[in-house]
Amino acid sequence: MGEILQLLYPERCVGCSGSSGLLCKQCSREWSRPIHNRIENIPLVSSAYYSRSISHIVLRAKENNDSRARRVLANSIATFIENESIVIPIPSSKSSNRRRGYDHALLLAREVARLCESTVWNGLYVTRRVKDQTALSHAQRFTNLSGSYALSQQIIGNAPSQKIVLIDDLVTTGASLREALRVLRGAEIAPKAAISACIATHHLPNTIST
Repeated sequence: MGEILQLLYPERCVGCSGSSGLLCKQCSREWSRPIHNRIENIPLVSSAYYSRSISHIVLRAKENNDSRARRVLANSIATFIENESIVIPIPSSKSSNRRRGYDHALLLAREVARLCESTVWNGLYVTRRVKDQTALSHAQRFTNLSGSYALSQQIIGNAPSQKIVLIDDLVTTGASLREALRVLRGAEIAPKAAISACIATHHLPNTIST
């Protein structure tokens, strides 16, 4: 039955909804070259620059719980993570999780961990309501997120100690990663790198340097 449905309704590219398959050749090219930066003195590696097709993939995974789109994001992140690492996702807010009905950040982290035979450590959480970042300037994003993350008290003391990697689907200003690093370092947890599926094309002041 599955093969018949595939013939009748072939799955389309998650980036452009054009050719059949997970990603068409044109959309695949956007993921072909890693982008290297640094954030708060650790490497930040991204698989692609944010674009129209990639925005479709991020939104389908984040807002539509699309497993195919999430697989593309996870594959792009897992490529840069050693096996048997500790994967720490940048947390989604409780209100976002309630609205969606699932925790996109955690689902993405679990798929990444599965691909690179690693472990998810879901120790970060959002402590207060924050504004939607979409319309905020760089400076406003940093202010909006400052002091908004914390570590779960239940797992402090059982924190990971090596091969720790922070992951996120999209880096724009780096405000979320910087806040996560502040909290983790305050608990003497030292990520070795940050990996994102994609990154905005504009310069990220005060945080990212090439």
